[in-house]
Amino acid sequence: MKLSEAVEMFCISMTGVKAKSTIKWYRNYLSPITEFLEDPDIESIDLFALERYRASLDRKSKAIGRENKNVSVYTIHASVRAQKRFFNWLYRRRIIEKNPSDFLEKPKLPTQPRKGIQPQAAEKMLTASKANTRDYAILLFFRDTGCRAGGIYNLLTENLDILHNKAVIREKGDKDRTVFFTSETALALTMYNTVRQNPNDEEKFFLNEQFHTPLTYFGVYQIFRRLAKQAKIKTKFSPHQWRHAAARSWLMAGMNIKTVSQLLGHTSEKVTADIYGTLSEQELYRLYTETIQKIYANKLTE
Repeated sequence: MKLSEAVEMFCISMTGVKAKSTIKWYRNYLSPITEFLEDPDIESIDLFALERYRASLDRKSKAIGRENKNVSVYTIHASVRAQKRFFNWLYRRRIIEKNPSDFLEKPKLPTQPRKGIQPQAAEKMLTASKANTRDYAILLFFRDTGCRAGGIYNLLTENLDILHNKAVIREKGDKDRTVFFTSETALALTMYNTVRQNPNDEEKFFLNEQFHTPLTYFGVYQIFRRLAKQAKIKTKFSPHQWRHAAARSWLMAGMNIKTVSQLLGHTSEKVTADIYGTLSEQELYRLYTETIQKIYANKLTE
């Protein structure tokens, strides 16, 4: 069996079970391997072949806008994860006798904490968004819920409970979860709902203002890009940066990792800890001093 055929079988096996975005993610990472190895028989693929492909990724990026930058370590890490999942699936299905990815190592990811969008930048974008009722509601929803972009463009009107400041959203892996928001966001959502034009009776809440069709990921990203440009933001501003910022703010406020993990919709607390568990020196110092002050304050009152 050719590698390309095996990749197709793998993707078909996930159809109807995994989200289309998940299947697309695997295709995007596995298809280049087929091209690099010139579509060999799967039984002929060994560890060295996979290591050669991994080594080929350590180069300048070909992505638009990143031509002069190296391929991200996160990209290489994701590629290896996709390969290990794919070859493990082949081995478990007994399509191959040995798993060539067993000893394929992932590159070590940086331990630098993901802080997300800077508070000042977020405030500037919020200020810029106030000229558009929909955009303002979207940014506030991101700020309060820490949702992914899918939580916005998949949000159904019937799943939005503005009266009780909560919503059921569907994101990665087609999994539903409940998120909560402040009264400020509830008011912004109400204001958008009063001016929202929906001649096509779309079920989705957030719509394209020109065609009155549901927003897409690209549409959500373009909203953030436009607002960042208006606010003259030079640092990271994407929807996921807002998610990072929400998670970090919850942790820094003392929310436990289990609660944060559940609010973010992570599969486990380990995922949350791996992404947000590393604190900067300044954050460690602040938490340390606050804790010490509480300890000695309690001793004085004993």
